[in-house]
Amino acid sequence: MNRKTIIPTVSTVFALVCAALLFLNWNPETLFKQGDTPVTMSDVEQGTAEDFTGSAAGEDIPRLTGKADFSEMISGIDYATVEPVGIVPTGVYSLKPWVSHYNTHTYKGRTTTGSRRAEVSTSNLDILGDYNQYYLLELPDHTYILAQIPQTEADAIAKGESVTLPIGQKVGMTDTARSHLAAVCGEYGADTDGVFYAFDNEWQEEHHTSLLLLRFGAAALLWLVLAVGLTLAGNRIFRVEEPTGRKGGYP
Repeated sequence: MNRKTIIPTVSTVFALVCAALLFLNWNPETLFKQGDTPVTMSDVEQGTAEDFTGSAAGEDIPRLTGKADFSEMISGIDYATVEPVGIVPTGVYSLKPWVSHYNTHTYKGRTTTGSRRAEVSTSNLDILGDYNQYYLLELPDHTYILAQIPQTEADAIAKGESVTLPIGQKVGMTDTARSHLAAVCGEYGADTDGVFYAFDNEWQEEHHTSLLLLRFGAAALLWLVLAVGLTLAGNRIFRVEEPTGRKGGYP
């Protein structure tokens, strides 16, 4: 294999790896949620029929300072937010509440039901974004609670940034998830009787396809730019000049 073949091949493969990493790790939600108005307790009290889970938290939304505060929350009723001091990924994921439990296929206008999706997964290869990871949040008193929060906030906490999470509620979990989480929860002293859930399911469902297409488009553009750019750069650096022939006739 000569350099003319090696350079574009290596460039294409390297660009593909970079594009795949971008697709799997980039979360463009912040592009849609910039400038959200924080929700206050007055908004909560006046809008009793509205679900504020996942909304930006105002200054007077109750803060959880320890797992004792979380244990006192009434599931599906009380709202709170958290300003974590640390985070631990568990590597356990649950199917998003609005995602269908079954794969469906449409052909010539007819939709058929396929295999059942796993309710709980321990794989971090979630190409379609159908799962939310469970995290252990370290609260200000250095106790831990289970939580499912947006990836953007999780990454910021992991970097040591000060973060006020979106408004969340206490929700339950399946027995399968509880069995997968029992060991890590025991290690950090976290209870498995509830999860701090901070996703706006309606917004997530509405924007799911847009977010997926945006991630795919950005990854495809990165792949194209890198593949072409690296190939051109490689050809310029490693190109072997063709020998020039003699002009004219015989000496």
